[in-house]
Amino acid sequence: MVLELIVREGRQPGRVFSIPLGDRKTIGRAPDCDIRLPDEGVSRRHCTIENLGKRIQVIDLESANGSYINGELVERGWLSPGDQLALGPTVLECRSKPAPQRAAAPLAFTEEHTTTVVRKVVDTQYPGMLPVAVTRPEDLEELQRAQRNLGTAYQVSKMLAGAEDLEGLYDGVIESIFAAINADRAALILERQHEGSGKLEVVAARSRRPGRDSAAAGEKLEGESGDEDVADETTVSVAQEIGKTVSRTVVQDVLEKNISSLSHDATADEQYREAQSIIQQKIRSVMCAPIATDERVLGVLYADSRSLTGAFSENDLDLLALIGNLAGVTIRRARSEAERARLQKALEEFNRDAIKAIVAIIDARDGYTHRHSERVAAFGTRVATELGRSAAEIEVVQLSGQLHDIGKMGVPEAILNQPRKLTPEEFAEIKKHPVHGVNILSHIKNPRFEAILPGVRHHHEKWDGSGYPDGLTGTDIPFLGRLLAVADVLDALSSDRPYRKGMGFDKTVQIIQEDAGTHFDPEIAEAAAALHSRGELEVPAEWIEPPRGPDPSATLEP
Repeated sequence: MVLELIVREGRQPGRVFSIPLGDRKTIGRAPDCDIRLPDEGVSRRHCTIENLGKRIQVIDLESANGSYINGELVERGWLSPGDQLALGPTVLECRSKPAPQRAAAPLAFTEEHTTTVVRKVVDTQYPGMLPVAVTRPEDLEELQRAQRNLGTAYQVSKMLAGAEDLEGLYDGVIESIFAAINADRAALILERQHEGSGKLEVVAARSRRPGRDSAAAGEKLEGESGDEDVADETTVSVAQEIGKTVSRTVVQDVLEKNISSLSHDATADEQYREAQSIIQQKIRSVMCAPIATDERVLGVLYADSRSLTGAFSENDLDLLALIGNLAGVTIRRARSEAERARLQKALEEFNRDAIKAIVAIIDARDGYTHRHSERVAAFGTRVATELGRSAAEIEVVQLSGQLHDIGKMGVPEAILNQPRKLTPEEFAEIKKHPVHGVNILSHIKNPRFEAILPGVRHHHEKWDGSGYPDGLTGTDIPFLGRLLAVADVLDALSSDRPYRKGMGFDKTVQIIQEDAGTHFDPEIAEAAAALHSRGELEVPAEWIEPPRGPDPSATLEP
């Protein structure tokens, strides 16, 4: 006697496992088990079952949660038709397999035919894996079907892998449906990602052009080009009409139970009968399949047909479920990448805004400068570009220029805005600001900020070793420090200050050239001069505004 186990509760309700006489199988969560149950709570190798005639023998394999027959914990027990076997959250019911019926004439789906509704779990994990031995005609037919499914899986995977963004991916899913199934309309329905479960929207929908047959659609899937498209472009009207057509009951059934649904004649199906669009659009056959990952169901694939004689078959339902499985994995990955990109962009915008705020605070504390840090960053990036530095290096130069004076936040404001000449003690405090800057930024554990520390610490070093804070000489001074030393003086000498008029760029660049080899790196000084000779060094006029400060006649230590 052939016995069957049907899943009554768990992640795969309705799934049936056939147990022929004398057959012995292992049940568990591991991929190599004969009967694989993906529910948490089922052990990797939970138990074995064996059909010994009129009953199935169950042997527990020291599972974590035990094996229960009709509610009783057993190490070894027997299942008869009608008995239930509970393995964690999965409940399987034993039943005898019905005797095969004599072949009947093929059903013709006419107006008089009573509707047939199919609800089942489709195993899409191994779409082309079947035993090699073929002994009966039906085995050959099954093998051919599996091979077609495997070919479809390959083509769909290739099509989805070529999508460049989420919209392209959604279009690829719709194209896959038309390529594999002779549908008239198809839709991709997803839960809204940021609004909680239960809120659905049609993210892509198309209708097939009249006269376009499934063979031509298959040719399109293979990559051949032609003047005709497989389907019309996505339109709002198609999405709206499908939104009216889809049965909420069916969709919720698919979402909650992870099953696929087929209605051969939707006009006679109670779940669709109330939808006016079914009648208006003359829809006959409807299918829904889950867009699923291992963790959850993301949405539903919908397809319908107006054909009176070519209603969808169960094989069509299997193909739709297969596309849904492949789409689920791809959409989840694409959504994750899109979300990471969105968060990264938001983080970068936050960082830019935070840096601007910090720069504004720095310049506001020093009443004698305005937008000084921004101009130093601009000069530094232009000179670095002239020197042939990479885009990544130039980004570091810009950030370092913006924050080179952050250490002034550690200098008393009374000293920064002193209206008279600084005393040696006060100037000694000013000279500490590069070290203060490094101490402030070193608390930010981020490679971008760690990269700018040399510029913050060493932008007051001099080529001959007379600078501060470390008195480094020549190329012992990090490149960022040598570069910002030139950019800092470019702005300091060319800008107006309360205690003096700016020298202008001609004089400023002349001084930098004269001090090349003593104060400045000769190569960097030459690059600045080359930019100035071409008129490419100065910043926009709106960046240079009247200085702020107390007494215009006061003097400061240069």
